Amino acid sequence: MTWVRGLHHITGAATDGQKDHDFYTKVLGLRRVKKTINHETADQWHLFYGDYDGNAGTIMTNFFFENVPLPPWKRGRGTISDVAFSVPRGSLDFWQRRLEAHGLSCERRDERFGEQVLGYVDPSGIPSELIEHDDERDPPALGDLDDTHKVRGFHSTTIISRIPELTLQFFTGLLQAEVVGTEGRRTRLAFADQGRSGYLDLLDGADLPWGHWGLGGIHHVAFTVESKEQMEMLWRVLSGAGAILTDLRDRKWFHSMYMTEPGGINIEFSNLDPGWTVDEPLEELGSTLALPKQWADQRAEIEAKLPTLRFD
Repeated sequence: MTWVRGLHHITGAATDGQKDHDFYTKVLGLRRVKKTINHETADQWHLFYGDYDGNAGTIMTNFFFENVPLPPWKRGRGTISDVAFSVPRGSLDFWQRRLEAHGLSCERRDERFGEQVLGYVDPSGIPSELIEHDDERDPPALGDLDDTHKVRGFHSTTIISRIPELTLQFFTGLLQAEVVGTEGRRTRLAFADQGRSGYLDLLDGADLPWGHWGLGGIHHVAFTVESKEQMEMLWRVLSGAGAILTDLRDRKWFHSMYMTEPGGINIEFSNLDPGWTVDEPLEELGSTLALPKQWADQRAEIEAKLPTLRFD
């Protein structure tokens, strides 16, 4: 059985909530899909950005660790090394000028599987890329962008496994991913949606030291499973194969379960129900503070403690 449809969301550790919000909404042109707080810590913002409808495979989510003594992220084995967004072909010159005009450092990288790549780091230092891609997705252009430049969603995310052969076996064997390309040290995997919500790239970093997660890093990548019932079945399959997973957790807009795959990468499985509109109509997504269920009766106290952010 094919369990995973594709990418669901990717979560990073940001350092400045205002700069993060302004970058993803005003520079990249994503929509603020949900304005909420950390499910585990009620005094931290948690923002979700994506396309207008908040489709799986478009959602970048960041926690904010302001004045928290976390070490910086270090690239190496056992880390998620990049998040890449899909943009139309011929648009990278525009994007390089736009990002550099907002003070970000950019670099053109080697062509990858026949596609042009622009690397940059976001305002918190999260390693990111824009990749020109023939993308079937056609979301409305947001902000001051037009259709010839808009971000379509995730193109891919790159992971550097501590044990590449076990990571490949995990994704292709247990999760039924398909190898759709190899190029040098990079192996590209697609899931049931055949890359329409983004690919997973495995990078062989045997010559790299072990890395670690921290500020400016990507904490986990989440994969879409069709339903809660299939998540429960997948939990039994993975547990039977020796994996250690959390229980299914109600995240209000979807359900989640977490694990660390054999190569040291944090991953999550999430379903699609009940969706973002369970507490806000589609046209108003991200306009109110949407609290997780366990914090619903503490709204006044939480609002008083959260750092001030401008959501204009």
